Amino acid sequence: MKNKWTRLSLCSFAIALAIFTFTYMLFHYLGPEGFGPVYQETPVKPFVTLLFGIWGVFFLFAAVMCVVVGTIFSNKK
Repeated sequence: MKNKWTRLSLCSFAIALAIFTFTYMLFHYLGPEGFGPVYQETPVKPFVTLLFGIWGVFFLFAAVMCVVVGTIFSNKK
């Protein structure tokens, strides 16, 4: 059972990293016309990037909690 919790934790962590990467791209490369190659200091849509960042934090929290639950409630065998 601990193997399943660990696998779920790794999947959640990978999804969180993907969401954080996407959020970074939204924050710095989303312009008024869409995505572009120009780096922008100030975001065009800060609220949208905030929502995606919060979503990534939820997946990061899920990954940590899966490790904790797997450690506490799984057999030591």
